[in-house]
Amino acid sequence: MNIPKIVLFDLGNVLVHIHPEAMLQSLGIDTPENRERFALSIIDIVRRYECGDESTEQFLGRLETLLNKTGEFQTRPNGFSQEKLQQAMLTIIGKPIEGMEEIVKQVATRIPVALLSNTNPLHYELCRQNLPVLQWIPKHFLSYRLGALKPEREIYEKMVRAVGLPPSDILFIDDAEKNLLGAQKIGISTLLFQGSEKLERRLGEMGLVLRQ
Repeated sequence: MNIPKIVLFDLGNVLVHIHPEAMLQSLGIDTPENRERFALSIIDIVRRYECGDESTEQFLGRLETLLNKTGEFQTRPNGFSQEKLQQAMLTIIGKPIEGMEEIVKQVATRIPVALLSNTNPLHYELCRQNLPVLQWIPKHFLSYRLGALKPEREIYEKMVRAVGLPPSDILFIDDAEKNLLGAQKIGISTLLFQGSEKLERRLGEMGLVLRQ
């Protein structure tokens, strides 16, 4: 692998832990039956939000309609409010992944770094306020701003045009193989994230971090 001229990091499960199950748990309705019943619908609603098709208000309105329409949760006064649903959404974002801030900091002192993430305004703002590693990453390529989601070709092409480098000069780090395959289709170099220790070793081999 050639030495890249810029490194892009994914956000969820690379820089910060993501817990999708936490949403239903925080609402007190996390059962196997509810996961099966709501999972696909919630995923579809979140995808619309993360590709920028809908505002936060529209997104919360769709969740409110989905979870309250059955009348099943009538024991809860007025069902689930949008405020409660927003709080539940935020519980999906967990703690920073150990070791990643130092890795990003070291890479950023050698070459440019950026963020490439499927995310939404609620999660991004929470991370922006509470995730120290982002101070080392000046450029943020976000799905809801670009109007496309990984692994769609469009999001990588828009990022490449903005970066202004040949795809082969870009290294993208993600925890999902499908997202890496999408990047590889247009010639971007990739690394599968399998923990900070393995990543540190691989980047050390490129001279982008000091190897311990």
